[in-house]
Amino acid sequence: MSKSSFLSRSLGPLVVTAAALTIASTWVADNSRADDLGYANKVVGAALLSKMSKAPLDVGGVAWSGSDTSPAPIKGGKVAIMPCPLAYAVCQYLYQSAADAAKAIGWEAFPIDNKGDPAVAQKGVDAAINKGVNCVLTLASPARDIKAQITRGKGKGIAFVTGFSDDPREFGGDVGYGLDYAAAGSILGAYIIAHGGGGIVVFNAPQDPQLTVRINGFKKFIEQYGGSSAKIIHEEDFSLAQGGPGEITKMQALLTRYPKDSFKWVIAPFDETLTPLLQTAQQRDRTEIKGVSFDGEEVAYADIRKGGPQVATMSWGLEWVAWAGIDECNRALNKAEGGVNKDFPLQITEASNVPGKDLKYDFKFDFKSHYTKMWAAAAAAN
Repeated sequence: MSKSSFLSRSLGPLVVTAAALTIASTWVADNSRADDLGYANKVVGAALLSKMSKAPLDVGGVAWSGSDTSPAPIKGGKVAIMPCPLAYAVCQYLYQSAADAAKAIGWEAFPIDNKGDPAVAQKGVDAAINKGVNCVLTLASPARDIKAQITRGKGKGIAFVTGFSDDPREFGGDVGYGLDYAAAGSILGAYIIAHGGGGIVVFNAPQDPQLTVRINGFKKFIEQYGGSSAKIIHEEDFSLAQGGPGEITKMQALLTRYPKDSFKWVIAPFDETLTPLLQTAQQRDRTEIKGVSFDGEEVAYADIRKGGPQVATMSWGLEWVAWAGIDECNRALNKAEGGVNKDFPLQITEASNVPGKDLKYDFKFDFKSHYTKMWAAAAAAN
């Protein structure tokens, strides 16, 4: 037997086996990719119809998640409301929603504008304490920035409640509550995978903890389900205090570093921070770049309606979140169980379901009547 014949007969099964393994691994990879894409589509489908943030990602539907009873509202209450910087429309909306809830429960409300600066936040809360407020409600504004003020205020019997951010209990406060921000990020990750994937640039403002949680949820989903089709190619941090100009400078540098078609997507922590990034890309004729973000602001809706570069945003029940904050303030002041407002709705908004001009995300659930009836019943029984 010749050497070549011997090798052929001896190695033949190995060659076939190697080929079979190659085919099998390709089949597994293809099926895994199909499974990931299928799951991403299910996640997007549920979120297009509205869902509770803490429900499984692929399960839709909105339901009441709070308490059915309340302690009596304290009389003549005063609440200081400190949202994220009031230069942003979404932060103005958070304040006004909480102020409306305060009026409904019979309290006086006034704003604190932290301007994205912890030192300003501290001065504002100190002033509120000196005014004799009963509760300090921070919304999308970190409690960690006012640790000393929480300690001082608690000594005077003031309640500290934080929604849509970190947990003030770590610093001596009363209640922290909000949505599952990581789930919101995951949904945007699913959206990009379901829409073809591609290279992604991630912008984050790490000074606000809830923004980082959103972005981390997005990154984790892309890493787990993006496969070879969706990849994060660059991550960039920026400061909210610097505003749009700081973002624009960073985006210009990235567009120079990464030539056309290097990436197709950019994500930012909320809509008003995405806008200058996409405008910069458009000015450089980088029309291949699309954007996704969070908060369901009118600036995002307007761009989606006209077919602009922002193609999706995470809308959520911010008004519900704000009303829950007033409810939690009242519970804390009554030394009742807190943290009963456990979840809130969200939706991925895109061209197929974007609201009309000047309209807000409508999750079609009357949460206000739950609060007003509950508060009225408690007041009547007192």
